[in-house]
Order: sequence, then structure tokens, then C-alpha cells
Amino acid sequence: MLLASAPMSKSPPATPGKTRKSEPKGEAVSPRTLSTDQVQLNRSLGAGVLAIAGLSSLAFAQPVYDLLRRAPEFFAIRSLYMGDLLALVVVVAIVPTLVLSTPGAAFRFLRPSWMRPAIAAPVGLLVALIALQAIRNLPAALAAILALAAGAGVGWAYIRFRGVRSFALLLSIAAILVPVLLVLDGRVRQSAANPNDAIPADLDDTGARAPVVLVIFDEWSLTSILDAQGSIDRERLPNLARLADQATWYPNATAAADVSELALPAMLTGQEAEQGRLPTLAANPVNLFTVLAPSHDISAIEPITSLCPPELNLVAERRPAFGARFGLLLSDLRIVWLNLTLPAAWTERLPEVTRTWSAFGQDQASTPVDDDEEAVQRALRHLREADRAAEFRKFIGAFRPSGETPGLYFMHSLLPHTPWEYLPSGHSYQTPRNRIHGLQRERWSTEPWHALHSRKRYLLQVQFVDRLIGELVARLEALDLFERSVIVIAADHGVSFLPGRSRRFPDAGDPSGGQILDLASVPLLIKSPFQHEPEIDERPTSLVGLTSRILELAGADASVIPRPQDTRAPSLMGKYAARVEVPVDREPWRRTRLADQAALLGETNDPLAIGAVPSLHGQRISELPRQTGEAGIQLEKPDLWDDVSLERSSLPAIVQGTLTGPEWLLERSFAVALNGVIGASVRPHQTSDGDIGIAAMLPDRLFQPGLNQVDVFLVSEGENASGLEYVERPLGFVYELSWEQGKGDELLRRSRSALAGDVERIPVVRDDTGLLGYLEGSHREAANIHGWAVDLTAPGSIQQVVAFLEGRQYWLGTTHHQRPNVADRYGREHLYTGFTQKTGPGAEPDSETDAEILDAIRREGIVAYAISRRDMAVRLKFFYTPLEFDEDGLEILPISDGRRLPVRQTGNGLEGAIDLITKPGRRTLIEGWAADVEQGERPRQIVIYRDGKFMKNLGANRERPDVAAHHDDPRLLRTGFRGVVSGAPEPETFAERHRVFALMLSGSALELPAIAAPGTSP
Repeated sequence: MLLASAPMSKSPPATPGKTRKSEPKGEAVSPRTLSTDQVQLNRSLGAGVLAIAGLSSLAFAQPVYDLLRRAPEFFAIRSLYMGDLLALVVVVAIVPTLVLSTPGAAFRFLRPSWMRPAIAAPVGLLVALIALQAIRNLPAALAAILALAAGAGVGWAYIRFRGVRSFALLLSIAAILVPVLLVLDGRVRQSAANPNDAIPADLDDTGARAPVVLVIFDEWSLTSILDAQGSIDRERLPNLARLADQATWYPNATAAADVSELALPAMLTGQEAEQGRLPTLAANPVNLFTVLAPSHDISAIEPITSLCPPELNLVAERRPAFGARFGLLLSDLRIVWLNLTLPAAWTERLPEVTRTWSAFGQDQASTPVDDDEEAVQRALRHLREADRAAEFRKFIGAFRPSGETPGLYFMHSLLPHTPWEYLPSGHSYQTPRNRIHGLQRERWSTEPWHALHSRKRYLLQVQFVDRLIGELVARLEALDLFERSVIVIAADHGVSFLPGRSRRFPDAGDPSGGQILDLASVPLLIKSPFQHEPEIDERPTSLVGLTSRILELAGADASVIPRPQDTRAPSLMGKYAARVEVPVDREPWRRTRLADQAALLGETNDPLAIGAVPSLHGQRISELPRQTGEAGIQLEKPDLWDDVSLERSSLPAIVQGTLTGPEWLLERSFAVALNGVIGASVRPHQTSDGDIGIAAMLPDRLFQPGLNQVDVFLVSEGENASGLEYVERPLGFVYELSWEQGKGDELLRRSRSALAGDVERIPVVRDDTGLLGYLEGSHREAANIHGWAVDLTAPGSIQQVVAFLEGRQYWLGTTHHQRPNVADRYGREHLYTGFTQKTGPGAEPDSETDAEILDAIRREGIVAYAISRRDMAVRLKFFYTPLEFDEDGLEILPISDGRRLPVRQTGNGLEGAIDLITKPGRRTLIEGWAADVEQGERPRQIVIYRDGKFMKNLGANRERPDVAAHHDDPRLLRTGFRGVVSGAPEPETFAERHRVFALMLSGSALELPAIAAPGTSP
């Protein structure tokens, strides 16, 4: 504190308003003492800032940097070079320290006595975060309490004890040490190096001339493609089987490693997989791409590795701008940090991220995947957000007819890897937001249902892969490339669905060796140029020899073909273990897996048959005994099934919900029906919150356009048959508009739980009944709905607000937001009359749906109704807002119902004009017409703006026989308008401040010119 060292004066304070002429008795504060105190304050502030910097580095940077040092592939995969790394280090070092130190620095000058507590507070906060990271595996509430207690204690001690402040100052060395360890790490520097610097300069033409098409799929097990007899399943995978009819199939192929970043370099270099070797060009300079570069044009898509030199890749994407890639980097690392800091139970509330890449974790032999690895896997949102089907189609779109230079076409497709989101039909579905049920640290629970449900989704995605293979073959045939090319379909590694075993890492605890074979046995098909007959090579074959075989078939000189020591040795390099021996005799494993798979797929040979009670699948609920049960369920996003379009690429095929009822429900089975037909049967699971949840996969063939009804039943197992107990859902309604003479005259309301039940008719009334309200939407970048609605005769009786878009129900909500302006006007009893909705109909609509919805809102606008408990409804009004310009400089006429109409000039079929501007007496009158002459349509409305703001609207329904005759179209008869202009402007100066627009049905605002002299009629 500023004067802490000076003795307190014994004299009273000076009288206000009088000037002291002498110092009171006691010691005066000398300028030298003041100077010393200032120095002490500055030192104390500096020590505090350094302590914050050190603790900030330990709390924020150390957990993430530690993972990045053990997973340096991160930088190469993300196209992050040394400049990006240094920028990351600078931002992480400066920004948190600056933000947390600002209060202390401010109090240094404003109120020095508060400076130390202002520094102690962030010190305590940072200590709490560090403590939370150490105890995050404890129960969430306990971990949070202990961490807060630790932070509060250290903060208090920082204020009271010099020793604590000195120790905190010593920790400032972490601000330097932590980033230096990352930047000086040799593997990190290698990963962040520019890949073009590693292109070999001494490679000669190998003589290979055949085009090469190599597709390596990710996480694809051999058994998923087989039928009960061990052949490629022609019914489920017809395209793969057709390719095998002209190729060589290797049913005993063995993956090189159990993770992509080890397997792919081995497959593309012919060298054994090696732990610690980066999947980069610098670490693997001689690979299939560089060997064939002198003779082939290369088109390569590598989402995980970076072995192809960007300068040689014809389809290499331009490296994102610094701002874009750095922003994505910070966003992803933020989620990594949250996953490493928050208690484990809380991390499920974070945005879903995928296990798309498994390159992170501890480099320790035989160490199972831990929370750290899982956290960084989840951070690669850029891979989750990628449309993997679109990426594949982009790849085959790069194929070109073979010219003088053959092509090398390579793709590592992240299919059928998680997330499982594709159906065999080609439709996608939104993946569940939470993590895979029953999977902890990449190990399945011992409860069989969890792995079984995931296996069902996996097999469906495998069938989607077959669809893509069919498109690839068709493209090659269309370009006359199929016959002459080397075509390879392979996988980097497999996946296991054994309960109690690891999903993706070899499990030495499995005495049968079956789990290892699930991971090691993968599909491998190679078609030689001009091969027409199928061959099966049953010898054990390691995928380490893949590059050698490709070069040999492409016609390369034998002297340049790499020769692995033993390409047929059945072994697998493990991420966390040394080389794993794969059982030589695979027949017992194959028979067991195929018998199990055949039983699951049933007589239909369809993954959709997999269920808790598969005998119920396909049965109509009307044909089964049913009764009312005591259990209830809250479905997630129940409005997803209100308006289904079969033309969209995405379907709401996953049903998720939370059950209410006794604990024994966890031991029961549930059936889920769509439109009266049972599509799935499931077992519940325990959520992280302790709730009972279900997740079911619905067949896309059961969907119908528009409204779809989802019902959930508890299965009652009897001696001879299964009965159903209906699981109650919260009361919900589905509305439809009934139109009379072009206007909505009533709403038709049905219960969401019984769409075929009775219809309730709710009349639409005018606002003179006491019902009124307004839409006040904003639709610049998202489909937002908000506004207010009141029932003046019965305050608080607004039951629901329903919004329609293009004649279909779009959103349903209630009025529970505060609206002080409405209360000021109509009374405090109408305070909670606001409503708002900030997203599309689902919480996270896919980009295609979102764009379609936003376009429709901007063009058509939203029609909304407020429904009162008095069994009546009123349409909510809208208003016109001031003219504005969008980001492209286009003038926009915005309306509060969501329409954003671009201002157009006459032409291109949109015609009209102001024929008359006159002022008879004290009123100014305008008259004119407007129409879409090509479509024969009159405008919705005529609006007048003055000084860029809305002034008045006019109808457009007056007869204009001259217009109809001129265009020889009777539909244009009633396209005229006439009205009085408020404020009685002079006709001669009308155009100086006024503009007149016709709002066209096509979604534009047509500005009407004045074609007659003011005061005259044409």
C-alpha cells in the first residue's frame, strides 16, 4: 500500500476548504519515501505479472504442448509450418497473461491498496485450473470443490505470505521453459517444416506407364465384406463383388499397423512400420508418389499423412490463409484444453468431435489409450466437418482420360471410420452429439448391446462405401481407364466390436487372438491392367509390400522396386505395443465371426435386422397387443420428424431420448416405430448424468414426405409373443394451415403422439378480439425468429406461437421471454410475452438444410400465429424496416417476417411504373402498376419509403385493362394500385425523398420509376 511505511499523523485532518500552512506533528512523507514506495509497487506488480505468466503457462499451455510434443504429426496434417507454431506460442504466452494481469495493473494506478488482491485472484484461479487437471477423474462436483478450495487457499496465502509470493515468482520460469520445449523438439520442428523442401532430386523415371488408382479406406475389417460362406457378399456389396470379378482378392491380407499414421507410410514406402516415424515427406522421402513423379501426373488426397509433395499434387488444396488456419487451430486446441481440464463427466457437454485420427497419446509400450489421446482425437473438428462423400466424389472427378502421361490417383478415404453417418441409400444422418455409448478409452463395455448397436451402424456405412466404389468404377469405365489401369482397393487397418475388448488397439488379453485378427485382417483387391478373370491369392500377405506390387504391375523396372524383407510375415506394428504376431491359422476366427455375423443379419442379410428383439422389426404396431405403460420419454429434437424431405441428402434416422421411470428399465428392451411400423429394437444405456437413454437406428425406407410419427414402446416378453407398452411422450402439437380464399382462416391441431387422431380446429381471428403481436425477426446470417404476442383480455393465456414457412410448420414455441416495452404499453401483467428461436428446426441443421431454410425465409418470409387458451389464434403482424446494403453492396429492403428483398430495377420480365403523381387539394395521390409479365403475376404489396424509411403500403388489385391489352395477357388485368401519400408531398419534388417499390412474388423489391410528368396522367 502506498503509505504503509509512514507513521500515522496524530493531528486531525485539515478542515475542508482551508489550506494547511504547516505539517502536523509527526513525521512528514518525504519525496524520497514516496519514490521508494513507487519502486516497491512497481516491483510487486512486475512480480505478480511474472507469477501470472508462469502459472498461465502451466495451466493453459503445458497440457496442450505436452500432447503436441508426443504427437508432432498434428502440425504436418494441419499444414502448419514453423511460422504458425511460433505464432501459437506467442499468442498463448501473451494473451492470457495480459488479460489476467490487467486488473492488477489498473489498480496499481487507481487504488494501490487493491493491487495485491487483484493479482492474487488470477493466481488463485490458475492454481484452481491446475488442480482441476490433476484431479479431473474424481466425481465432477468433488473435483470442482477441491480445485476451488485449492485456488482460494493459494490466493489468500499469496496476499498474506511473502514466501508464497516468492515461490509464485519462481514459477515464472515456466513461461519460458514450456514453449521452448515445444519449439526445440526435433520431431515438432520436422513436422512443421515446409514439405516441398524434402522432395528428392535424384529420382529417375522407373519406366512405369500404366495408370494407377489406389484407394485406401480407413478402419475397414475383412469380415464386414464377407457372406456366411466366406466370399465377398454380393447382396450387400454388389459393386465390390463386381470389381473382384476382374481382380485378385487377398483374403489373408494383413495390415501394416493398427493406426493410420503408421500403416500408410509403410504401405506407400515398402518399409516396415516404425513407431515414432512421422507420416511426412521429410521422414519418408522415397515413396510411391516421389518414385512415380517422373512418369505420372499425381492427384492425391491425404487427410492424415503428408507424403506427396504439394508442388507435384494436381489436386492439392491451396493452403488456407493464415487467419483461417490459425483461427481453426485455436478453436480446436481450446476444445483439447477443455477436455484435459474439465472433469470427465462434464466433457460430454462439449461439442461433438470425432475419433477420426488416432495419432495422439503416450509413446509407451503396451499402454492403453488414455484420456489425453481421446481429447486430442476429439479436437480434429475440421475432419468431422468434412463431407467425406463429397471428398470421394471430388477425387473421382479428378480422373482424366489417359494421355501421354498416365495418372497416379490416390485417396485415403476416412470411411467407414467413425463418425458413422451414412446409409446404404446414400442418405446421411446427423450423428449423436454425445460420444459412442459403451466405449470408454477405446474399450467396449462388457454389456454386449453397446458394441452391437455400433456394429449395426458400422455395417450400414460399409454398404455406403460399396456405393462409392461403384461410382469409382463407373467413372473409370466412362473415361476408358478401367481396362488399362492398376486399381487397388485396400484398408489401413480394421476395427473390433468385441465386448470388453479394445476397439482399435491389439488386446494381448484375448487368448483366442480373434481381436487382433479383427484389427489386422483387411480387404485387399488389386486389378492388373487388362485383367478380366477373378483370382484369389490365399497366401498371407502383408500390406507393407503394396507399393512393390503396384510398381511391378504398372511396368516399373525391377531394379527400382523396393523389396521388403518379408511381405508375407503375418505381423502388425502396434501404436502402443511392439510388433504383434498375428495368428497364422485364421480359419477358426473366420468361421466364428462369419457365423456370428450371419446370425445378426438374419434371413434378410441386412444390418437393420440387428436389434434387441429383431423378430419385431417390420411388424405393424396395429397388429401387436398393446397397452399403456408407466414409463415416459423425452425425445431429442422431436420436430425433426415434422417435415421430412426425401429429396434432401440428410434424414433424421437416429432417434435419441431420455426415459423416465424405475432403474429396472435398463434391463428391458424397447421398440421404436416409424409411421406405425417397428423399425428398431434397442436396449437402454446409462448417460453421464445418470439418466436412462436410448438410441435407435431407423430404416430410411419407412420415412415418408412431410409429417412422420415416432413411437416408443417397452417390450413385454411373453411365452408365445411380445407385447408392447406405450411409452408416454410430453404433450406436443403439430399444426397445419387451412386456407380459405387465399387466407389462413383456421389452424388444424393434432397431437404429435397421435397424428392419425382427432383434429382440433382453431379459428384465426382479427386483433380486435384482444389477441395481437408482431414478428421482429433478424435474418442476416441465420434463421432467427423473435417477437411478442399478447391476449389483452386474458393476460398470460398465450399458449403457443407457431411459425409456418412455405405453408409447412417450421417452429413451435411459447412466450416466456421478458418484453419490458410491451409491459410499458399494455401493463406489467404482459411482461413475459416475448418469444425467440435462434436456429433452424433442429438444434444443429446440416448446411444444406440450413441454406435452403434461410433462402426460403429471405424470399417468402415467415407466417406466424399466436394461439390463446381461449381456443382462438391471431396472425402476428410484421413491419418494414429501413433500407440497407448487404456485404456485397446490394441494396436490400428488409421486413421483420424474415424477408430480405433485393432492390431491382425494371426489366427481365419485371415491369411497372408510377403513372400519376397529383395533388388535388391537400392530398397527394399516386397511381401506377407493377407485374411479373412473364409469369402473369401481380405484386404482393406496394410500399412507399421516404428518406430510406418505410412510410406506407398500398394494395395492388386495381384493374388496368391497358396493361393487360398491351401485354396481351388477361392475367395482368388487376395489377394496378392507387393511394394517398402521407404528408402531402408536392408532385414536382416527390422523387427527391420518396421511393416506391413493388414486392414481387419472386422475392425482390421492384423500384417503380415515374414515367409521366408530375400532375399528369399518361
